[in-house]
Amino acid sequence: MDAKLINLAYDVADEIKELETYKRLLTLKEIMETNEEVKSLIAAFNKQKRKYEEVSKYGKYHPDLKKVQLDLAAIKQRVFTHDIIKEYKEKERELQKILNELSMDIAKSVSNKVKHPNEEGLIPKH
Repeated sequence: MDAKLINLAYDVADEIKELETYKRLLTLKEIMETNEEVKSLIAAFNKQKRKYEEVSKYGKYHPDLKKVQLDLAAIKQRVFTHDIIKEYKEKERELQKILNELSMDIAKSVSNKVKHPNEEGLIPKH
């Protein structure tokens, strides 16, 4: 790849890092890594998820399947409705949307035949 293109890519990356969305995402990540409540919630979710994966190997024949599913749903709701985690996921989606739009703009400027992610981040078949 041409050094000029690489330098332009780094310039774009630097511009993205200056966005308020990116800066807030980093702040929220740091909060999540240090906040005991959030760490505890995430650990409980991961533990319950592993338990569900173990139980689901046996499918409907496992006697605890329904209880484990309900427990997983409950902890998942607690995790994803926590204010810090919820805002983090929103900022993550905002940043991904920006990256998808940038990718789409670059691809379209080269050719309409170049594959690129759509608004949802999926690459459609051409």
